[in-house]
Amino acid sequence: MKNSAVLSVLGAGILWGLIGLFVHILAGKGFDPLQITTLRVTAAMILTALIVGRRDAGQFAIRPRDSWMFFGNGVVGLVFFNYCYFNAIAGGSLAIAALLLYTAPAFVMLMSVALFHEKLTKEKAVALIMTFIGCGCITGAFAGNLFVSRQTLLYGLASGFGYALYSIFGKPATQKYSPVTVSLWCFIFAAAFTLPFSGLTDKLDLFADWKVWGGILGISLISCVLPNVLYMNGLQKLEAGHAAILATVEPVVAAIVSFLFLGEAFSLQKLLGIVLILAAVPVLSRTANKK
Repeated sequence: MKNSAVLSVLGAGILWGLIGLFVHILAGKGFDPLQITTLRVTAAMILTALIVGRRDAGQFAIRPRDSWMFFGNGVVGLVFFNYCYFNAIAGGSLAIAALLLYTAPAFVMLMSVALFHEKLTKEKAVALIMTFIGCGCITGAFAGNLFVSRQTLLYGLASGFGYALYSIFGKPATQKYSPVTVSLWCFIFAAAFTLPFSGLTDKLDLFADWKVWGGILGISLISCVLPNVLYMNGLQKLEAGHAAILATVEPVVAAIVSFLFLGEAFSLQKLLGIVLILAAVPVLSRTANKK
């Protein structure tokens, strides 16, 4: 059970790591960060609803008193994280933004200890440090002098905090509902919140391009619906802190994708980062199996 949960979260991280390809396509066509976020969650909502409708319409049902979980997961977590992350990239470098985003496991660890009474073990601390250093190596944030404006720093840290809240709000939801139901309502709340402010009606002419639809399908199905379900499935059996660190295989995949498809350099420093992050995974797997 624990091993399948670990594989689910790793699978989610791998699929999330592909998001850069689709963001690159949509941004190149003229969509801004909020619009890309809206396209992602709205298309994901529609696709997930179609899946639920064909498999088991009963999974649409939730208790009204549990709405706070899905609002937190979808709006406070998913939307807030995406918006802040894309703005951090726009205001500085991708290296800085990505490193600040992956402060999320630290936030998850601290909040999980306070809210879920999870133990902060030596193994977790070591894995967290390895992961943080690995992310820094992959993004190149440790090479040279990098200047960060106050706005970029705040957006970057806020994206990490929002990413952490995605796990924190998702944890209690997965104890009551299936991963598909949690994902569906996460997307419903996210889409309902972003659509009125997105300004997509001013970009209707862009939807005549088939590449835009390819980007939308990729960013919603491949990098949102499938990883969300996998991640929520893993959260049912793993501690939120474990899941958050396991999901940081995402920057490993992102580094490989950026090298193969986006023409970014792949240095020994990035290779060291990949090794550190992958080395942290079995540490967490062992502690999970001991339980």
